[in-house]
Formats: sequence, structure tokens, C-alpha cells
Amino acid sequence: MSHPGNDEIIDNERDNRLELSKNMVFAVTEMGIEMVQEIAAETLKRKPGMQVKEFTKVLDQYLERQRELVNNATDK
Repeated sequence: MSHPGNDEIIDNERDNRLELSKNMVFAVTEMGIEMVQEIAAETLKRKPGMQVKEFTKVLDQYLERQRELVNNATDK
């Protein structure tokens, strides 16, 4: 049988975890958008007027390079 004080503690902990999760998702999203903006700025310096489809390929290549770097680091 639950105790009212314990229920409140459990509810507060759950709410805190949910809030932390939301904050983390927002922070990661914000960081990802900032990275895309930096990549876009550098890419457009090199190739002004680039089409969105071409830029998407640039982002795909960037992600693939990052995966390779992570995989190589974990293999060592």
C-alpha cells in the first residue's frame, strides 16, 4: 500500500526526469541546428547558390565522416 508522501516523491522524481529529458532533447536539437548553420555558411562560401538537394548531400557526407571518426576511435 502506498503512502501519500511516497507518492508525491515518486511523482516529483518522474516529473524531474521528464523535464531533464525535455531539456536534453532541446539542447541537442539546438546544437545540431547550430552545426548545420555552420556547415551551410562554410559550404555557401565555397559554392554560392547551392541547391538544397546538393546541400543535403554535403550533410550526408559530413555525417558519414563523423561516423567513420567515431568508429575508428572506438576500434582503438
